[in-house]
Amino acid sequence: MNFWHTLADLLLPRHCVVCGAELDSTEKDLCNVCLCRMVPVKWTNATDNPLLRVMWDRHEVDAAGSSFYYNASSDCHNIFIAIKYHGCPKLGERLARLSFPTWHALGLGQEADYVIPVPLSLRRRLKRGYNQAEWIARGVAASIGIPLCTDVLIRRKNNDTQTHKTAQQRQENTYNIFEARSGYTDLNGRTVLLVDDIMTTGATISDSIRALRKTFPTVRVQIYTLGWAGER
Repeated sequence: MNFWHTLADLLLPRHCVVCGAELDSTEKDLCNVCLCRMVPVKWTNATDNPLLRVMWDRHEVDAAGSSFYYNASSDCHNIFIAIKYHGCPKLGERLARLSFPTWHALGLGQEADYVIPVPLSLRRRLKRGYNQAEWIARGVAASIGIPLCTDVLIRRKNNDTQTHKTAQQRQENTYNIFEARSGYTDLNGRTVLLVDDIMTTGATISDSIRALRKTFPTVRVQIYTLGWAGER
């Protein structure tokens, strides 16, 4: 199999989605140089960390974690852009498979019954062809062997993009845009691991939790994001 992969790489070279460098047979989508530029979050506690403290002002959340630091001027910015906008959702899945087990060892997801991705609007999903959060959630679900649930939480409004908005504008832009449907999976008394690509102000995740608890008052929530845009 390695021979055929090597031959395919010679005939049809693959390139890094970020820097354009030619990939070798052991690399997928991302070269090792760009992968090494991703700065890992090194929190050592899933039950008390900066992400949780942001959310505790709004909702009760049991545990949380993020894997990589992110900001618009960082070396890994284009990695997240490729995952979100440039047709590379499988890269998000692979990074989640690679990085989430570290958080699982700290307790994140150990009590979860379902992994739930933050949904896209139908319009954006049709435009992109995928939901990047769902692919990240697939990687998480596969790494810990619990079900992926995509039929409960929906985005019922096409809100404006969050890019370039202030924290206050993000809160207003994401208020009441999600809805949780009760006729599918009953989440009362269950624990869900809510997954998104990047945590910035927490506005999107906050409204997701609001929607879940409106329909399922006793649902317990944990959070995982691939990227963390807060301070180190």
